[in-house]
Amino acid sequence: MTTRRSFLQALATIPPALAIRSGWASASDPSRLALVIGNSAYRNAPLVNPGNDARAMADLFGQAGFTVDSRLDASRSDMMAAIERFGIAIRRPDIRQVVFYYAGHGVQLDWHNYLLPVDAAVETADQVKQRCVDLGLLLGQLGAARDKTFIIILDACRNDPFGAAYRPQQKGLSQFDAPVGSLIAYATSPGNVASDGSGKNGLYTENLVRELSQRGTRLEDALKRVRLNVRMASRGAQIPWETTSLESDVFIFKEGQKKLSDEELEQELEEDVAEWGRIKSSRNTEDWVGYLRKFPNGRFTEIAQMRLARLMAEKERTTTVAAEPAGGAPSVPRISTEAEYEALPKGTSYIDPDGNLRRKS
Repeated sequence: MTTRRSFLQALATIPPALAIRSGWASASDPSRLALVIGNSAYRNAPLVNPGNDARAMADLFGQAGFTVDSRLDASRSDMMAAIERFGIAIRRPDIRQVVFYYAGHGVQLDWHNYLLPVDAAVETADQVKQRCVDLGLLLGQLGAARDKTFIIILDACRNDPFGAAYRPQQKGLSQFDAPVGSLIAYATSPGNVASDGSGKNGLYTENLVRELSQRGTRLEDALKRVRLNVRMASRGAQIPWETTSLESDVFIFKEGQKKLSDEELEQELEEDVAEWGRIKSSRNTEDWVGYLRKFPNGRFTEIAQMRLARLMAEKERTTTVAAEPAGGAPSVPRISTEAEYEALPKGTSYIDPDGNLRRKS
């Protein structure tokens, strides 16, 4: 009789090519594995983009040479089985870099984070524990695998995960300290919610795919740019978050691991200083955003971040004052489409999609 234990033991002996189902691209580096889960088809609170997000991330990791196991609209049993198989596979001594990506609903309860399968029917706190997947299960699997690099990405903070059936006391996810040799990236800061997005992908993953696709980019630099882009796009409502204990530089695409020569390092420094000299007196937020995107670890990064934050706060105050009716006067309209702009009479003041007060000429 085949027991659960004997099945898992047998699974551990399966050759690497069979242990994890390949995704959109064949693995070029057998030392790298990725598990990608995207859940959209919830009964009470369906989401638009997690399936698209998971496909985009699986494609990205496949292009980077990972062997990818991709699961869409997974039930609890599917998720549990995939995580267990993943845990077995990553213990192989030849595995060096491991990625777990999840998009979908997530919830925190008693300082535990739970990922929601699409078949989770929850009306009480106890049912969260019984019918959802404790992230601690995954972290436990990682803890059993030594001397590896782990990247965990959670785009899992959408609002009202159970619809009207049950409302958790706290929003979003709680912060976990990353185990040694790992990085945990959240779509937004602890206790807050993330946008599912109005386009093909969620706001966080849209920026994540773009920045991680840059071949020569260190992971932590890419995540800094993601945070900046999302904070700007959401006007501060969503700020991605990371906790890390990485002890070396990590690159999704290995082309970025090439060390710069002394001449290249000197050129990079000269470009940094030259760009700073160009914008140091600027009051244009786009200049500061451009600097931070180009030099996420530049010599003047902290000053640039403070100046950008101050300019954004000033702009927000100006926008708020301009938009408030005074003495019964009509408020300044916000324009989000070209058609709305064209409909304005010449000389009309308006607020553009970036929050700038402008006048139609």
